[in-house]
Amino acid sequence: MEAAERVISRKGFHQTRIADIAEEADVGLGTFYLHFKTKNEIFIELIELGAAHMRQEIAEAKAAATEPADKMRIAIDCILSAAAEEPEMFRIVFGHSPAFLDLMQRVFDPFIADFRNDLAPLAGDQAETIANLIVGMLSQAISWLLDNRDLPLERTKQTIVNFALGGLAHAAAMKRSGGVNE
Repeated sequence: MEAAERVISRKGFHQTRIADIAEEADVGLGTFYLHFKTKNEIFIELIELGAAHMRQEIAEAKAAATEPADKMRIAIDCILSAAAEEPEMFRIVFGHSPAFLDLMQRVFDPFIADFRNDLAPLAGDQAETIANLIVGMLSQAISWLLDNRDLPLERTKQTIVNFALGGLAHAAAMKRSGGVNE
């Protein structure tokens, strides 16, 4: 599993061959096939194990928290810290192909720039971060809406706007106070 994680994160899922994983693990192809029938099988197991481990860490970290906002802060902190500490696993889950990531970044960059320019007067140096978060949130929301055609569109739009405005109001308050959390 560790060998698969290293190879897939380095080469990407589509460019990784079973022989690459077996070589990295210093085992023969037959040994690989004793444990996994396909590359997809090991990939799915890597993702499921990683997600289960991440959820367990988050649950433990927020066990003492009682407020929803505190639980959210803790979960975000855990996820981003884990991504920084275990980039190979996160690269597997979020970036199967560098070419795909490059394409998505080229598509997203103009939208991010537009949001950043619109938000800079209010959010200051936080405008770049907020713009990236909004585009990421919209990307996920679009996927969700496309997969769930029965979602109430107007209500979903309003929820997303309210969520983003709440974050923007907080960033503006931080800018006014000189970066002190209010």
